[in-house]
Amino acid sequence: MSDGTVKHDLLPHGEMLRQAIRWISARREEDPKIPSVKLIQEAALRFDLSPPEEQFLIANFIQSPSRSDV
Repeated sequence: MSDGTVKHDLLPHGEMLRQAIRWISARREEDPKIPSVKLIQEAALRFDLSPPEEQFLIANFIQSPSRSDV
């Protein structure tokens, strides 16, 4: 029962997306030169995100302007 799927099934809806966002943010702080697309692709695989969740990340990390510019 330690194959990872049980843990994933027990997490509340959206928790994997939240973990992916935290992971992407941490990676951006470590190395701001890593392209956002690469981080999102890796996060989608690492956190088993659905296509709509991946699109959400793309919309919020790539297509929207930086919040520091506002």
